[in-house]
Amino acid sequence: MADINILIGGQAGQGIEFTADIISKIFIKMGYNVFNYRWYMSLIRGGHNYNIVTISKEKIYTYDNNDFDYIIAFDQNTINIHKDKLKETGSIFGNKSIIYNKKIDVDTYYYIKKYNINRKYENTIILTYFLRYLNIDKSIVEEIYKEKIKDPEELKIIDYIYNDFNNNSIKVDKNNYEKQFYLSGSEAIALGAIAAGLDLYIAYPMTPASTILSILASLKDKYNYVTYQPDNEIGVINIGLGASYGGAKVMIGSSGGGIDLMSEAISLSGMSEIPIVIAWGQRYGPSTGMATHTDQSDLLEALNIGHGEFPRIVISPGDAAEAFERTIEAFHLAYKYNVPAMILFDLFMGESKTNFKEIYSPNIEVSRYIDLDPPKEYKNYKITKEGYQLRAIPGFDSIVKAVSYEHDEFGIETEEPDIGQAMSEKRLNKMKIIEKEVNELEPYRIYGSGNKIIISWGSNKMPILESLKYLKGWKFLQISYLSPFPKEIKYMLEEANKIVDIEHNLTGQLAKLVKQEIGIDIEDKILKHTGDPFTAQEIVNNIKNL
Repeated sequence: MADINILIGGQAGQGIEFTADIISKIFIKMGYNVFNYRWYMSLIRGGHNYNIVTISKEKIYTYDNNDFDYIIAFDQNTINIHKDKLKETGSIFGNKSIIYNKKIDVDTYYYIKKYNINRKYENTIILTYFLRYLNIDKSIVEEIYKEKIKDPEELKIIDYIYNDFNNNSIKVDKNNYEKQFYLSGSEAIALGAIAAGLDLYIAYPMTPASTILSILASLKDKYNYVTYQPDNEIGVINIGLGASYGGAKVMIGSSGGGIDLMSEAISLSGMSEIPIVIAWGQRYGPSTGMATHTDQSDLLEALNIGHGEFPRIVISPGDAAEAFERTIEAFHLAYKYNVPAMILFDLFMGESKTNFKEIYSPNIEVSRYIDLDPPKEYKNYKITKEGYQLRAIPGFDSIVKAVSYEHDEFGIETEEPDIGQAMSEKRLNKMKIIEKEVNELEPYRIYGSGNKIIISWGSNKMPILESLKYLKGWKFLQISYLSPFPKEIKYMLEEANKIVDIEHNLTGQLAKLVKQEIGIDIEDKILKHTGDPFTAQEIVNNIKNL
């Protein structure tokens, strides 16, 4: 699977993610494919964090959790935890305080003393020493370092180590370089929102959705939108709905208990038909759970959150490239049909980074769907043949009423049974029209060939695609749209010799949805709830044991 597999470990605050990013970008520049997986504890300092950077000349879809060629250890604990997964021919890089028989000592004190380097750059010395050991072209190292490092004194470390290296080394081949995208799922969601015309992003930080807030806050001046962090999650969605009512394109983000607090306001979105996009980061639950570990236990909640019946879009992209594409679709559908649209992702997809040659934008109109010349007697909830209409916003001659109570077409509160029935049907009938459009957006995708089917959703796409390299006769059915559900997959599943459902939850929530929507009972399931994503080898072993 991997040509080179590297683990970088240490305590929170020691630059582990920084180091992994530099290594990943250098190898992409050398023509390799990379997958950078991040595992971290819910701590600002201390504890044990690590990244795994899996590198290959061939396309790879996930990380390899075994057989490390190299371990870069910023503390002793990294070796104590991971040494058993080091290859017989592997090496560990660390300073002289770290004890292990296969360790290549990086005499950081020598460089610090000789070149008067600030002690805080000790781990940059270790990283640069490792790159010099691999004989990575100095010009590539300089180019990538300059993207990430701004202090000229830290950049001088390249010269010090490349000119004063006192160890044996190996040579890593360079391949043909093609320009690549290198993205995490969270970065892709943020960029997709910008491409869709984002005006306002509101969030209260909760892992794994916090990263989106950080990314969008860093880009807001460049792309002319606003980010806002209120003091609680109830405020997040209510401010978002108010801004959307006023004409803004709004996305909000949260996770776990933060989403739970938004339940009433999501129902308000359904009744008032105020569109909003929700970046829903799943985390290991229930309750506080394990905040920085991956999970897929919120599917049924997303499909049912909010009291009463109302239409909603639920989309779950499988990797960063899809996250960009599906976020644009979420905005399009939410604002065209005036419904809440939820982008369901998890920490594995949100935090992992990989390279892509191409990222596609969906072939859809990016519009606000606002009537700029509404009639003075405007019916905000008009029952139309199409099932929806362009919305009006305040500031024109017409009065635009949005209300949480049941209402008539003008938005005036009512308790008349016939009107209540008509308006409820109006809202729910939109799903029939939405379903027709979603069918044009590839609500599911098929990978591989064979008469046996793996069915799954979300980030499981990545290890499943890697596992297909080793599974003959199997194909992968990826469900991206959970609402509306693509019922046409029924015929494919009926013709399959075998079906297995793979999910990171213990109740098989997608399998339950399949049973509910198309009446097919999936007996074989591979389920887990460890907080760690599936690996390709884990999937291969489980399928061979069915």
